[in-house]
Amino acid sequence: MKYLLISFASLVLASSITAQTPNKVPAQIPMGYKLETVPLPRGAVTILGICHKPDGTLAAASWEGEVWEYKNGSWSLFATGLMEPNGIYYDQKDDAYYVAQKPELTRLVDTDKDGKCDRYECVTDEFGASGEYHEYHYGPVVDSLGRKYASLNLGARGDFIVPDGKKGVAGNMSYNAPWRGWVYRSDRMGHFQPLASGLRSPCGIGVSPKDELFVTDNQGDWVADSCLYHIREGNFYGHPASLPARPDFTKEKVLSMTAADFDKIRTLPAIWFPREVICNSPGSPVWDTTGGKFGPFQGQMFIGDQTQSNYFRCGLEEVDGELQGWCVDFIRGTASGTVKMSFDAEGRLWSAQVGRGWLSKGGKRSALQYAKWDNQTQPFEIHNAALTKTGFKITFTDRIGKKTTPKVSSWHYKYHSVYGSPKVDETELPVTNYTLSPDRKTVTFDVPLTTGKVYALNFQEQKNTDSAQLGHNTVYYTLNKTHPEKQTRKRTYDPKRGVSSGLLGGWRRNDNRRPIPTVVEPLPAEQTYLPAPGDATQLDASQWTNTGWQFDDNGVMPRGKGNNLTKEAYGSSRIHLEFMFDEHDDPEWQGQLYGNSGIFPMSHYELQVVNTYQNPTVADGQCGALYGQRPPRVNACRAPGEWQSYDILYKAPTFNDNGSLEDPLRISVFHNGVLIHNDASFLARITTLYQEHGKLPLKIQDHKGSKVSFRNLWIVPDINYDTELEPFLSIYSMN
Repeated sequence: MKYLLISFASLVLASSITAQTPNKVPAQIPMGYKLETVPLPRGAVTILGICHKPDGTLAAASWEGEVWEYKNGSWSLFATGLMEPNGIYYDQKDDAYYVAQKPELTRLVDTDKDGKCDRYECVTDEFGASGEYHEYHYGPVVDSLGRKYASLNLGARGDFIVPDGKKGVAGNMSYNAPWRGWVYRSDRMGHFQPLASGLRSPCGIGVSPKDELFVTDNQGDWVADSCLYHIREGNFYGHPASLPARPDFTKEKVLSMTAADFDKIRTLPAIWFPREVICNSPGSPVWDTTGGKFGPFQGQMFIGDQTQSNYFRCGLEEVDGELQGWCVDFIRGTASGTVKMSFDAEGRLWSAQVGRGWLSKGGKRSALQYAKWDNQTQPFEIHNAALTKTGFKITFTDRIGKKTTPKVSSWHYKYHSVYGSPKVDETELPVTNYTLSPDRKTVTFDVPLTTGKVYALNFQEQKNTDSAQLGHNTVYYTLNKTHPEKQTRKRTYDPKRGVSSGLLGGWRRNDNRRPIPTVVEPLPAEQTYLPAPGDATQLDASQWTNTGWQFDDNGVMPRGKGNNLTKEAYGSSRIHLEFMFDEHDDPEWQGQLYGNSGIFPMSHYELQVVNTYQNPTVADGQCGALYGQRPPRVNACRAPGEWQSYDILYKAPTFNDNGSLEDPLRISVFHNGVLIHNDASFLARITTLYQEHGKLPLKIQDHKGSKVSFRNLWIVPDINYDTELEPFLSIYSMN
């Protein structure tokens, strides 16, 4: 247990800055709310994660490596022998728990239904673990498709610490093993997809009702203050120790860079959490989806803090294409330090709390509590904040009494390799044009707006019409962007034609801000032009329906007029084909018009064909993209005039008896011998959401653009995708 004590003591804070145990502080709870404590099971049980099953059962994962279930006032032990599981999720479809152990994501199954786990299955362990104590693993959380997300801590010490361009200057967190400092997704057993880098101690992770992924990170080297990040696939969030995992970086390159270099490529937090007044060590966000059972905060985000022993509220808004927002305190005085939370069916907000070996104002080693609203008392609180073009709009939960002009200040932080940052250039700002809405619940006012600042909006003297004091008087707004003078039209999407940006890795379809895949060297051509195996069907002229697409004497089929479909329909298959873009220097045929076509397995799902050799275009429209949904992992395109190859293995989608989607079309692809999709999923058809179907023809697209030709097309039908995937991924030795 000595190892565990040292381990968790440094989960968020460096020991050098936490020298004294804080005193227990009185509870500060909004009107109409109360905190209740549930006794933990006997013995050394220190809970790190909780979740609820539909039947009301609460599951708790413990520091000691156990999973407990709580129902009808009693505890039972479900699983043992785990290694510091930092989170737990119950999957109703699987009837199984998923826990983030230090070395792996694990599935826990009770096969004989006796209330105890009898099968421990590794979902993925493709990330590394060096044994350094700080390499925590947080999660999982799940999107609407059932895909699991988790975050990976850097080590607290090691050989790869990144100073600010000078050897030995500051920095303390280290990249000791693969994918540390990253967020990843696992779609199914054995699947691992790294998503975004630059995280230090990402203790909190959550998926919003809109399928948006968020992570809270903890103050330290390269992290000026604790904060909330909106995670978008491919982005870098500021801590450079994780960058060597990207194909466009090496350790040597990272060590040659300065803070100014990293600042150019990092994504800023959506919300900064001011130290002490909001939090020191934030945990996982959850959203109030209780329909009003938890009071007037439907849709808002709640986060707990380990050090401050509190809950606080957050809200986000989109400004000029990016999410940013506000935070305000809510409840203080929990028994221990909140790390994970979960709403139950009754609308109660439960919290897993820990203080052992790591300081917490709550004082207890561990605790399980829930906050409950009395369903009648209206708390007097700041409800939300919003940015206007000239200042802010603040809405309260109740009618305000005498007008009280707020005090407003702003500051920013340093971005550097030392631990944290003080407030920089903190300034009080003039407030003008204060107005109060007719219902006396909303005020607007003007203040000077500067991007890159945190604004403290303080209503210290504000009371309601009954002379009750405002519960928490200061809301903090992170201003990364201001509203543009000319409002740009937001892209909207018909739900019948596509999927949410959350499911698209946080990006909109064809979003030109999405990071472009790194260019890599393809394999030599002679290694990638594969002959058809004996069980393949050669897709020659006799196999196609459109006579406008003609093969020449060399077996080459130029793109013709109108789409071309095979005469046969196919289900799960393996495909090989070769294609070439004609060289040209016509400026009209650039971007998406340089050789555009597409390969459509089962007629509705597009693998993009377009020249992206020194020809810029959007990330999800690159050659090899699952068009409009997922970029290729890298850009392996050859130059126009050279033959290229696709090797494709896909599994047909499956549907439930009622026609709803059970499992999407899954696909793995090599482009010129380089793996660009590893068991990825199509989230929808190219133009609509999934609709039930059986076998369908293979389609090659006709599209406006310069010339593109095809040859050596063959297909192996009716493959078993799950058994063929591993040998398929090894067809090129370098992959």
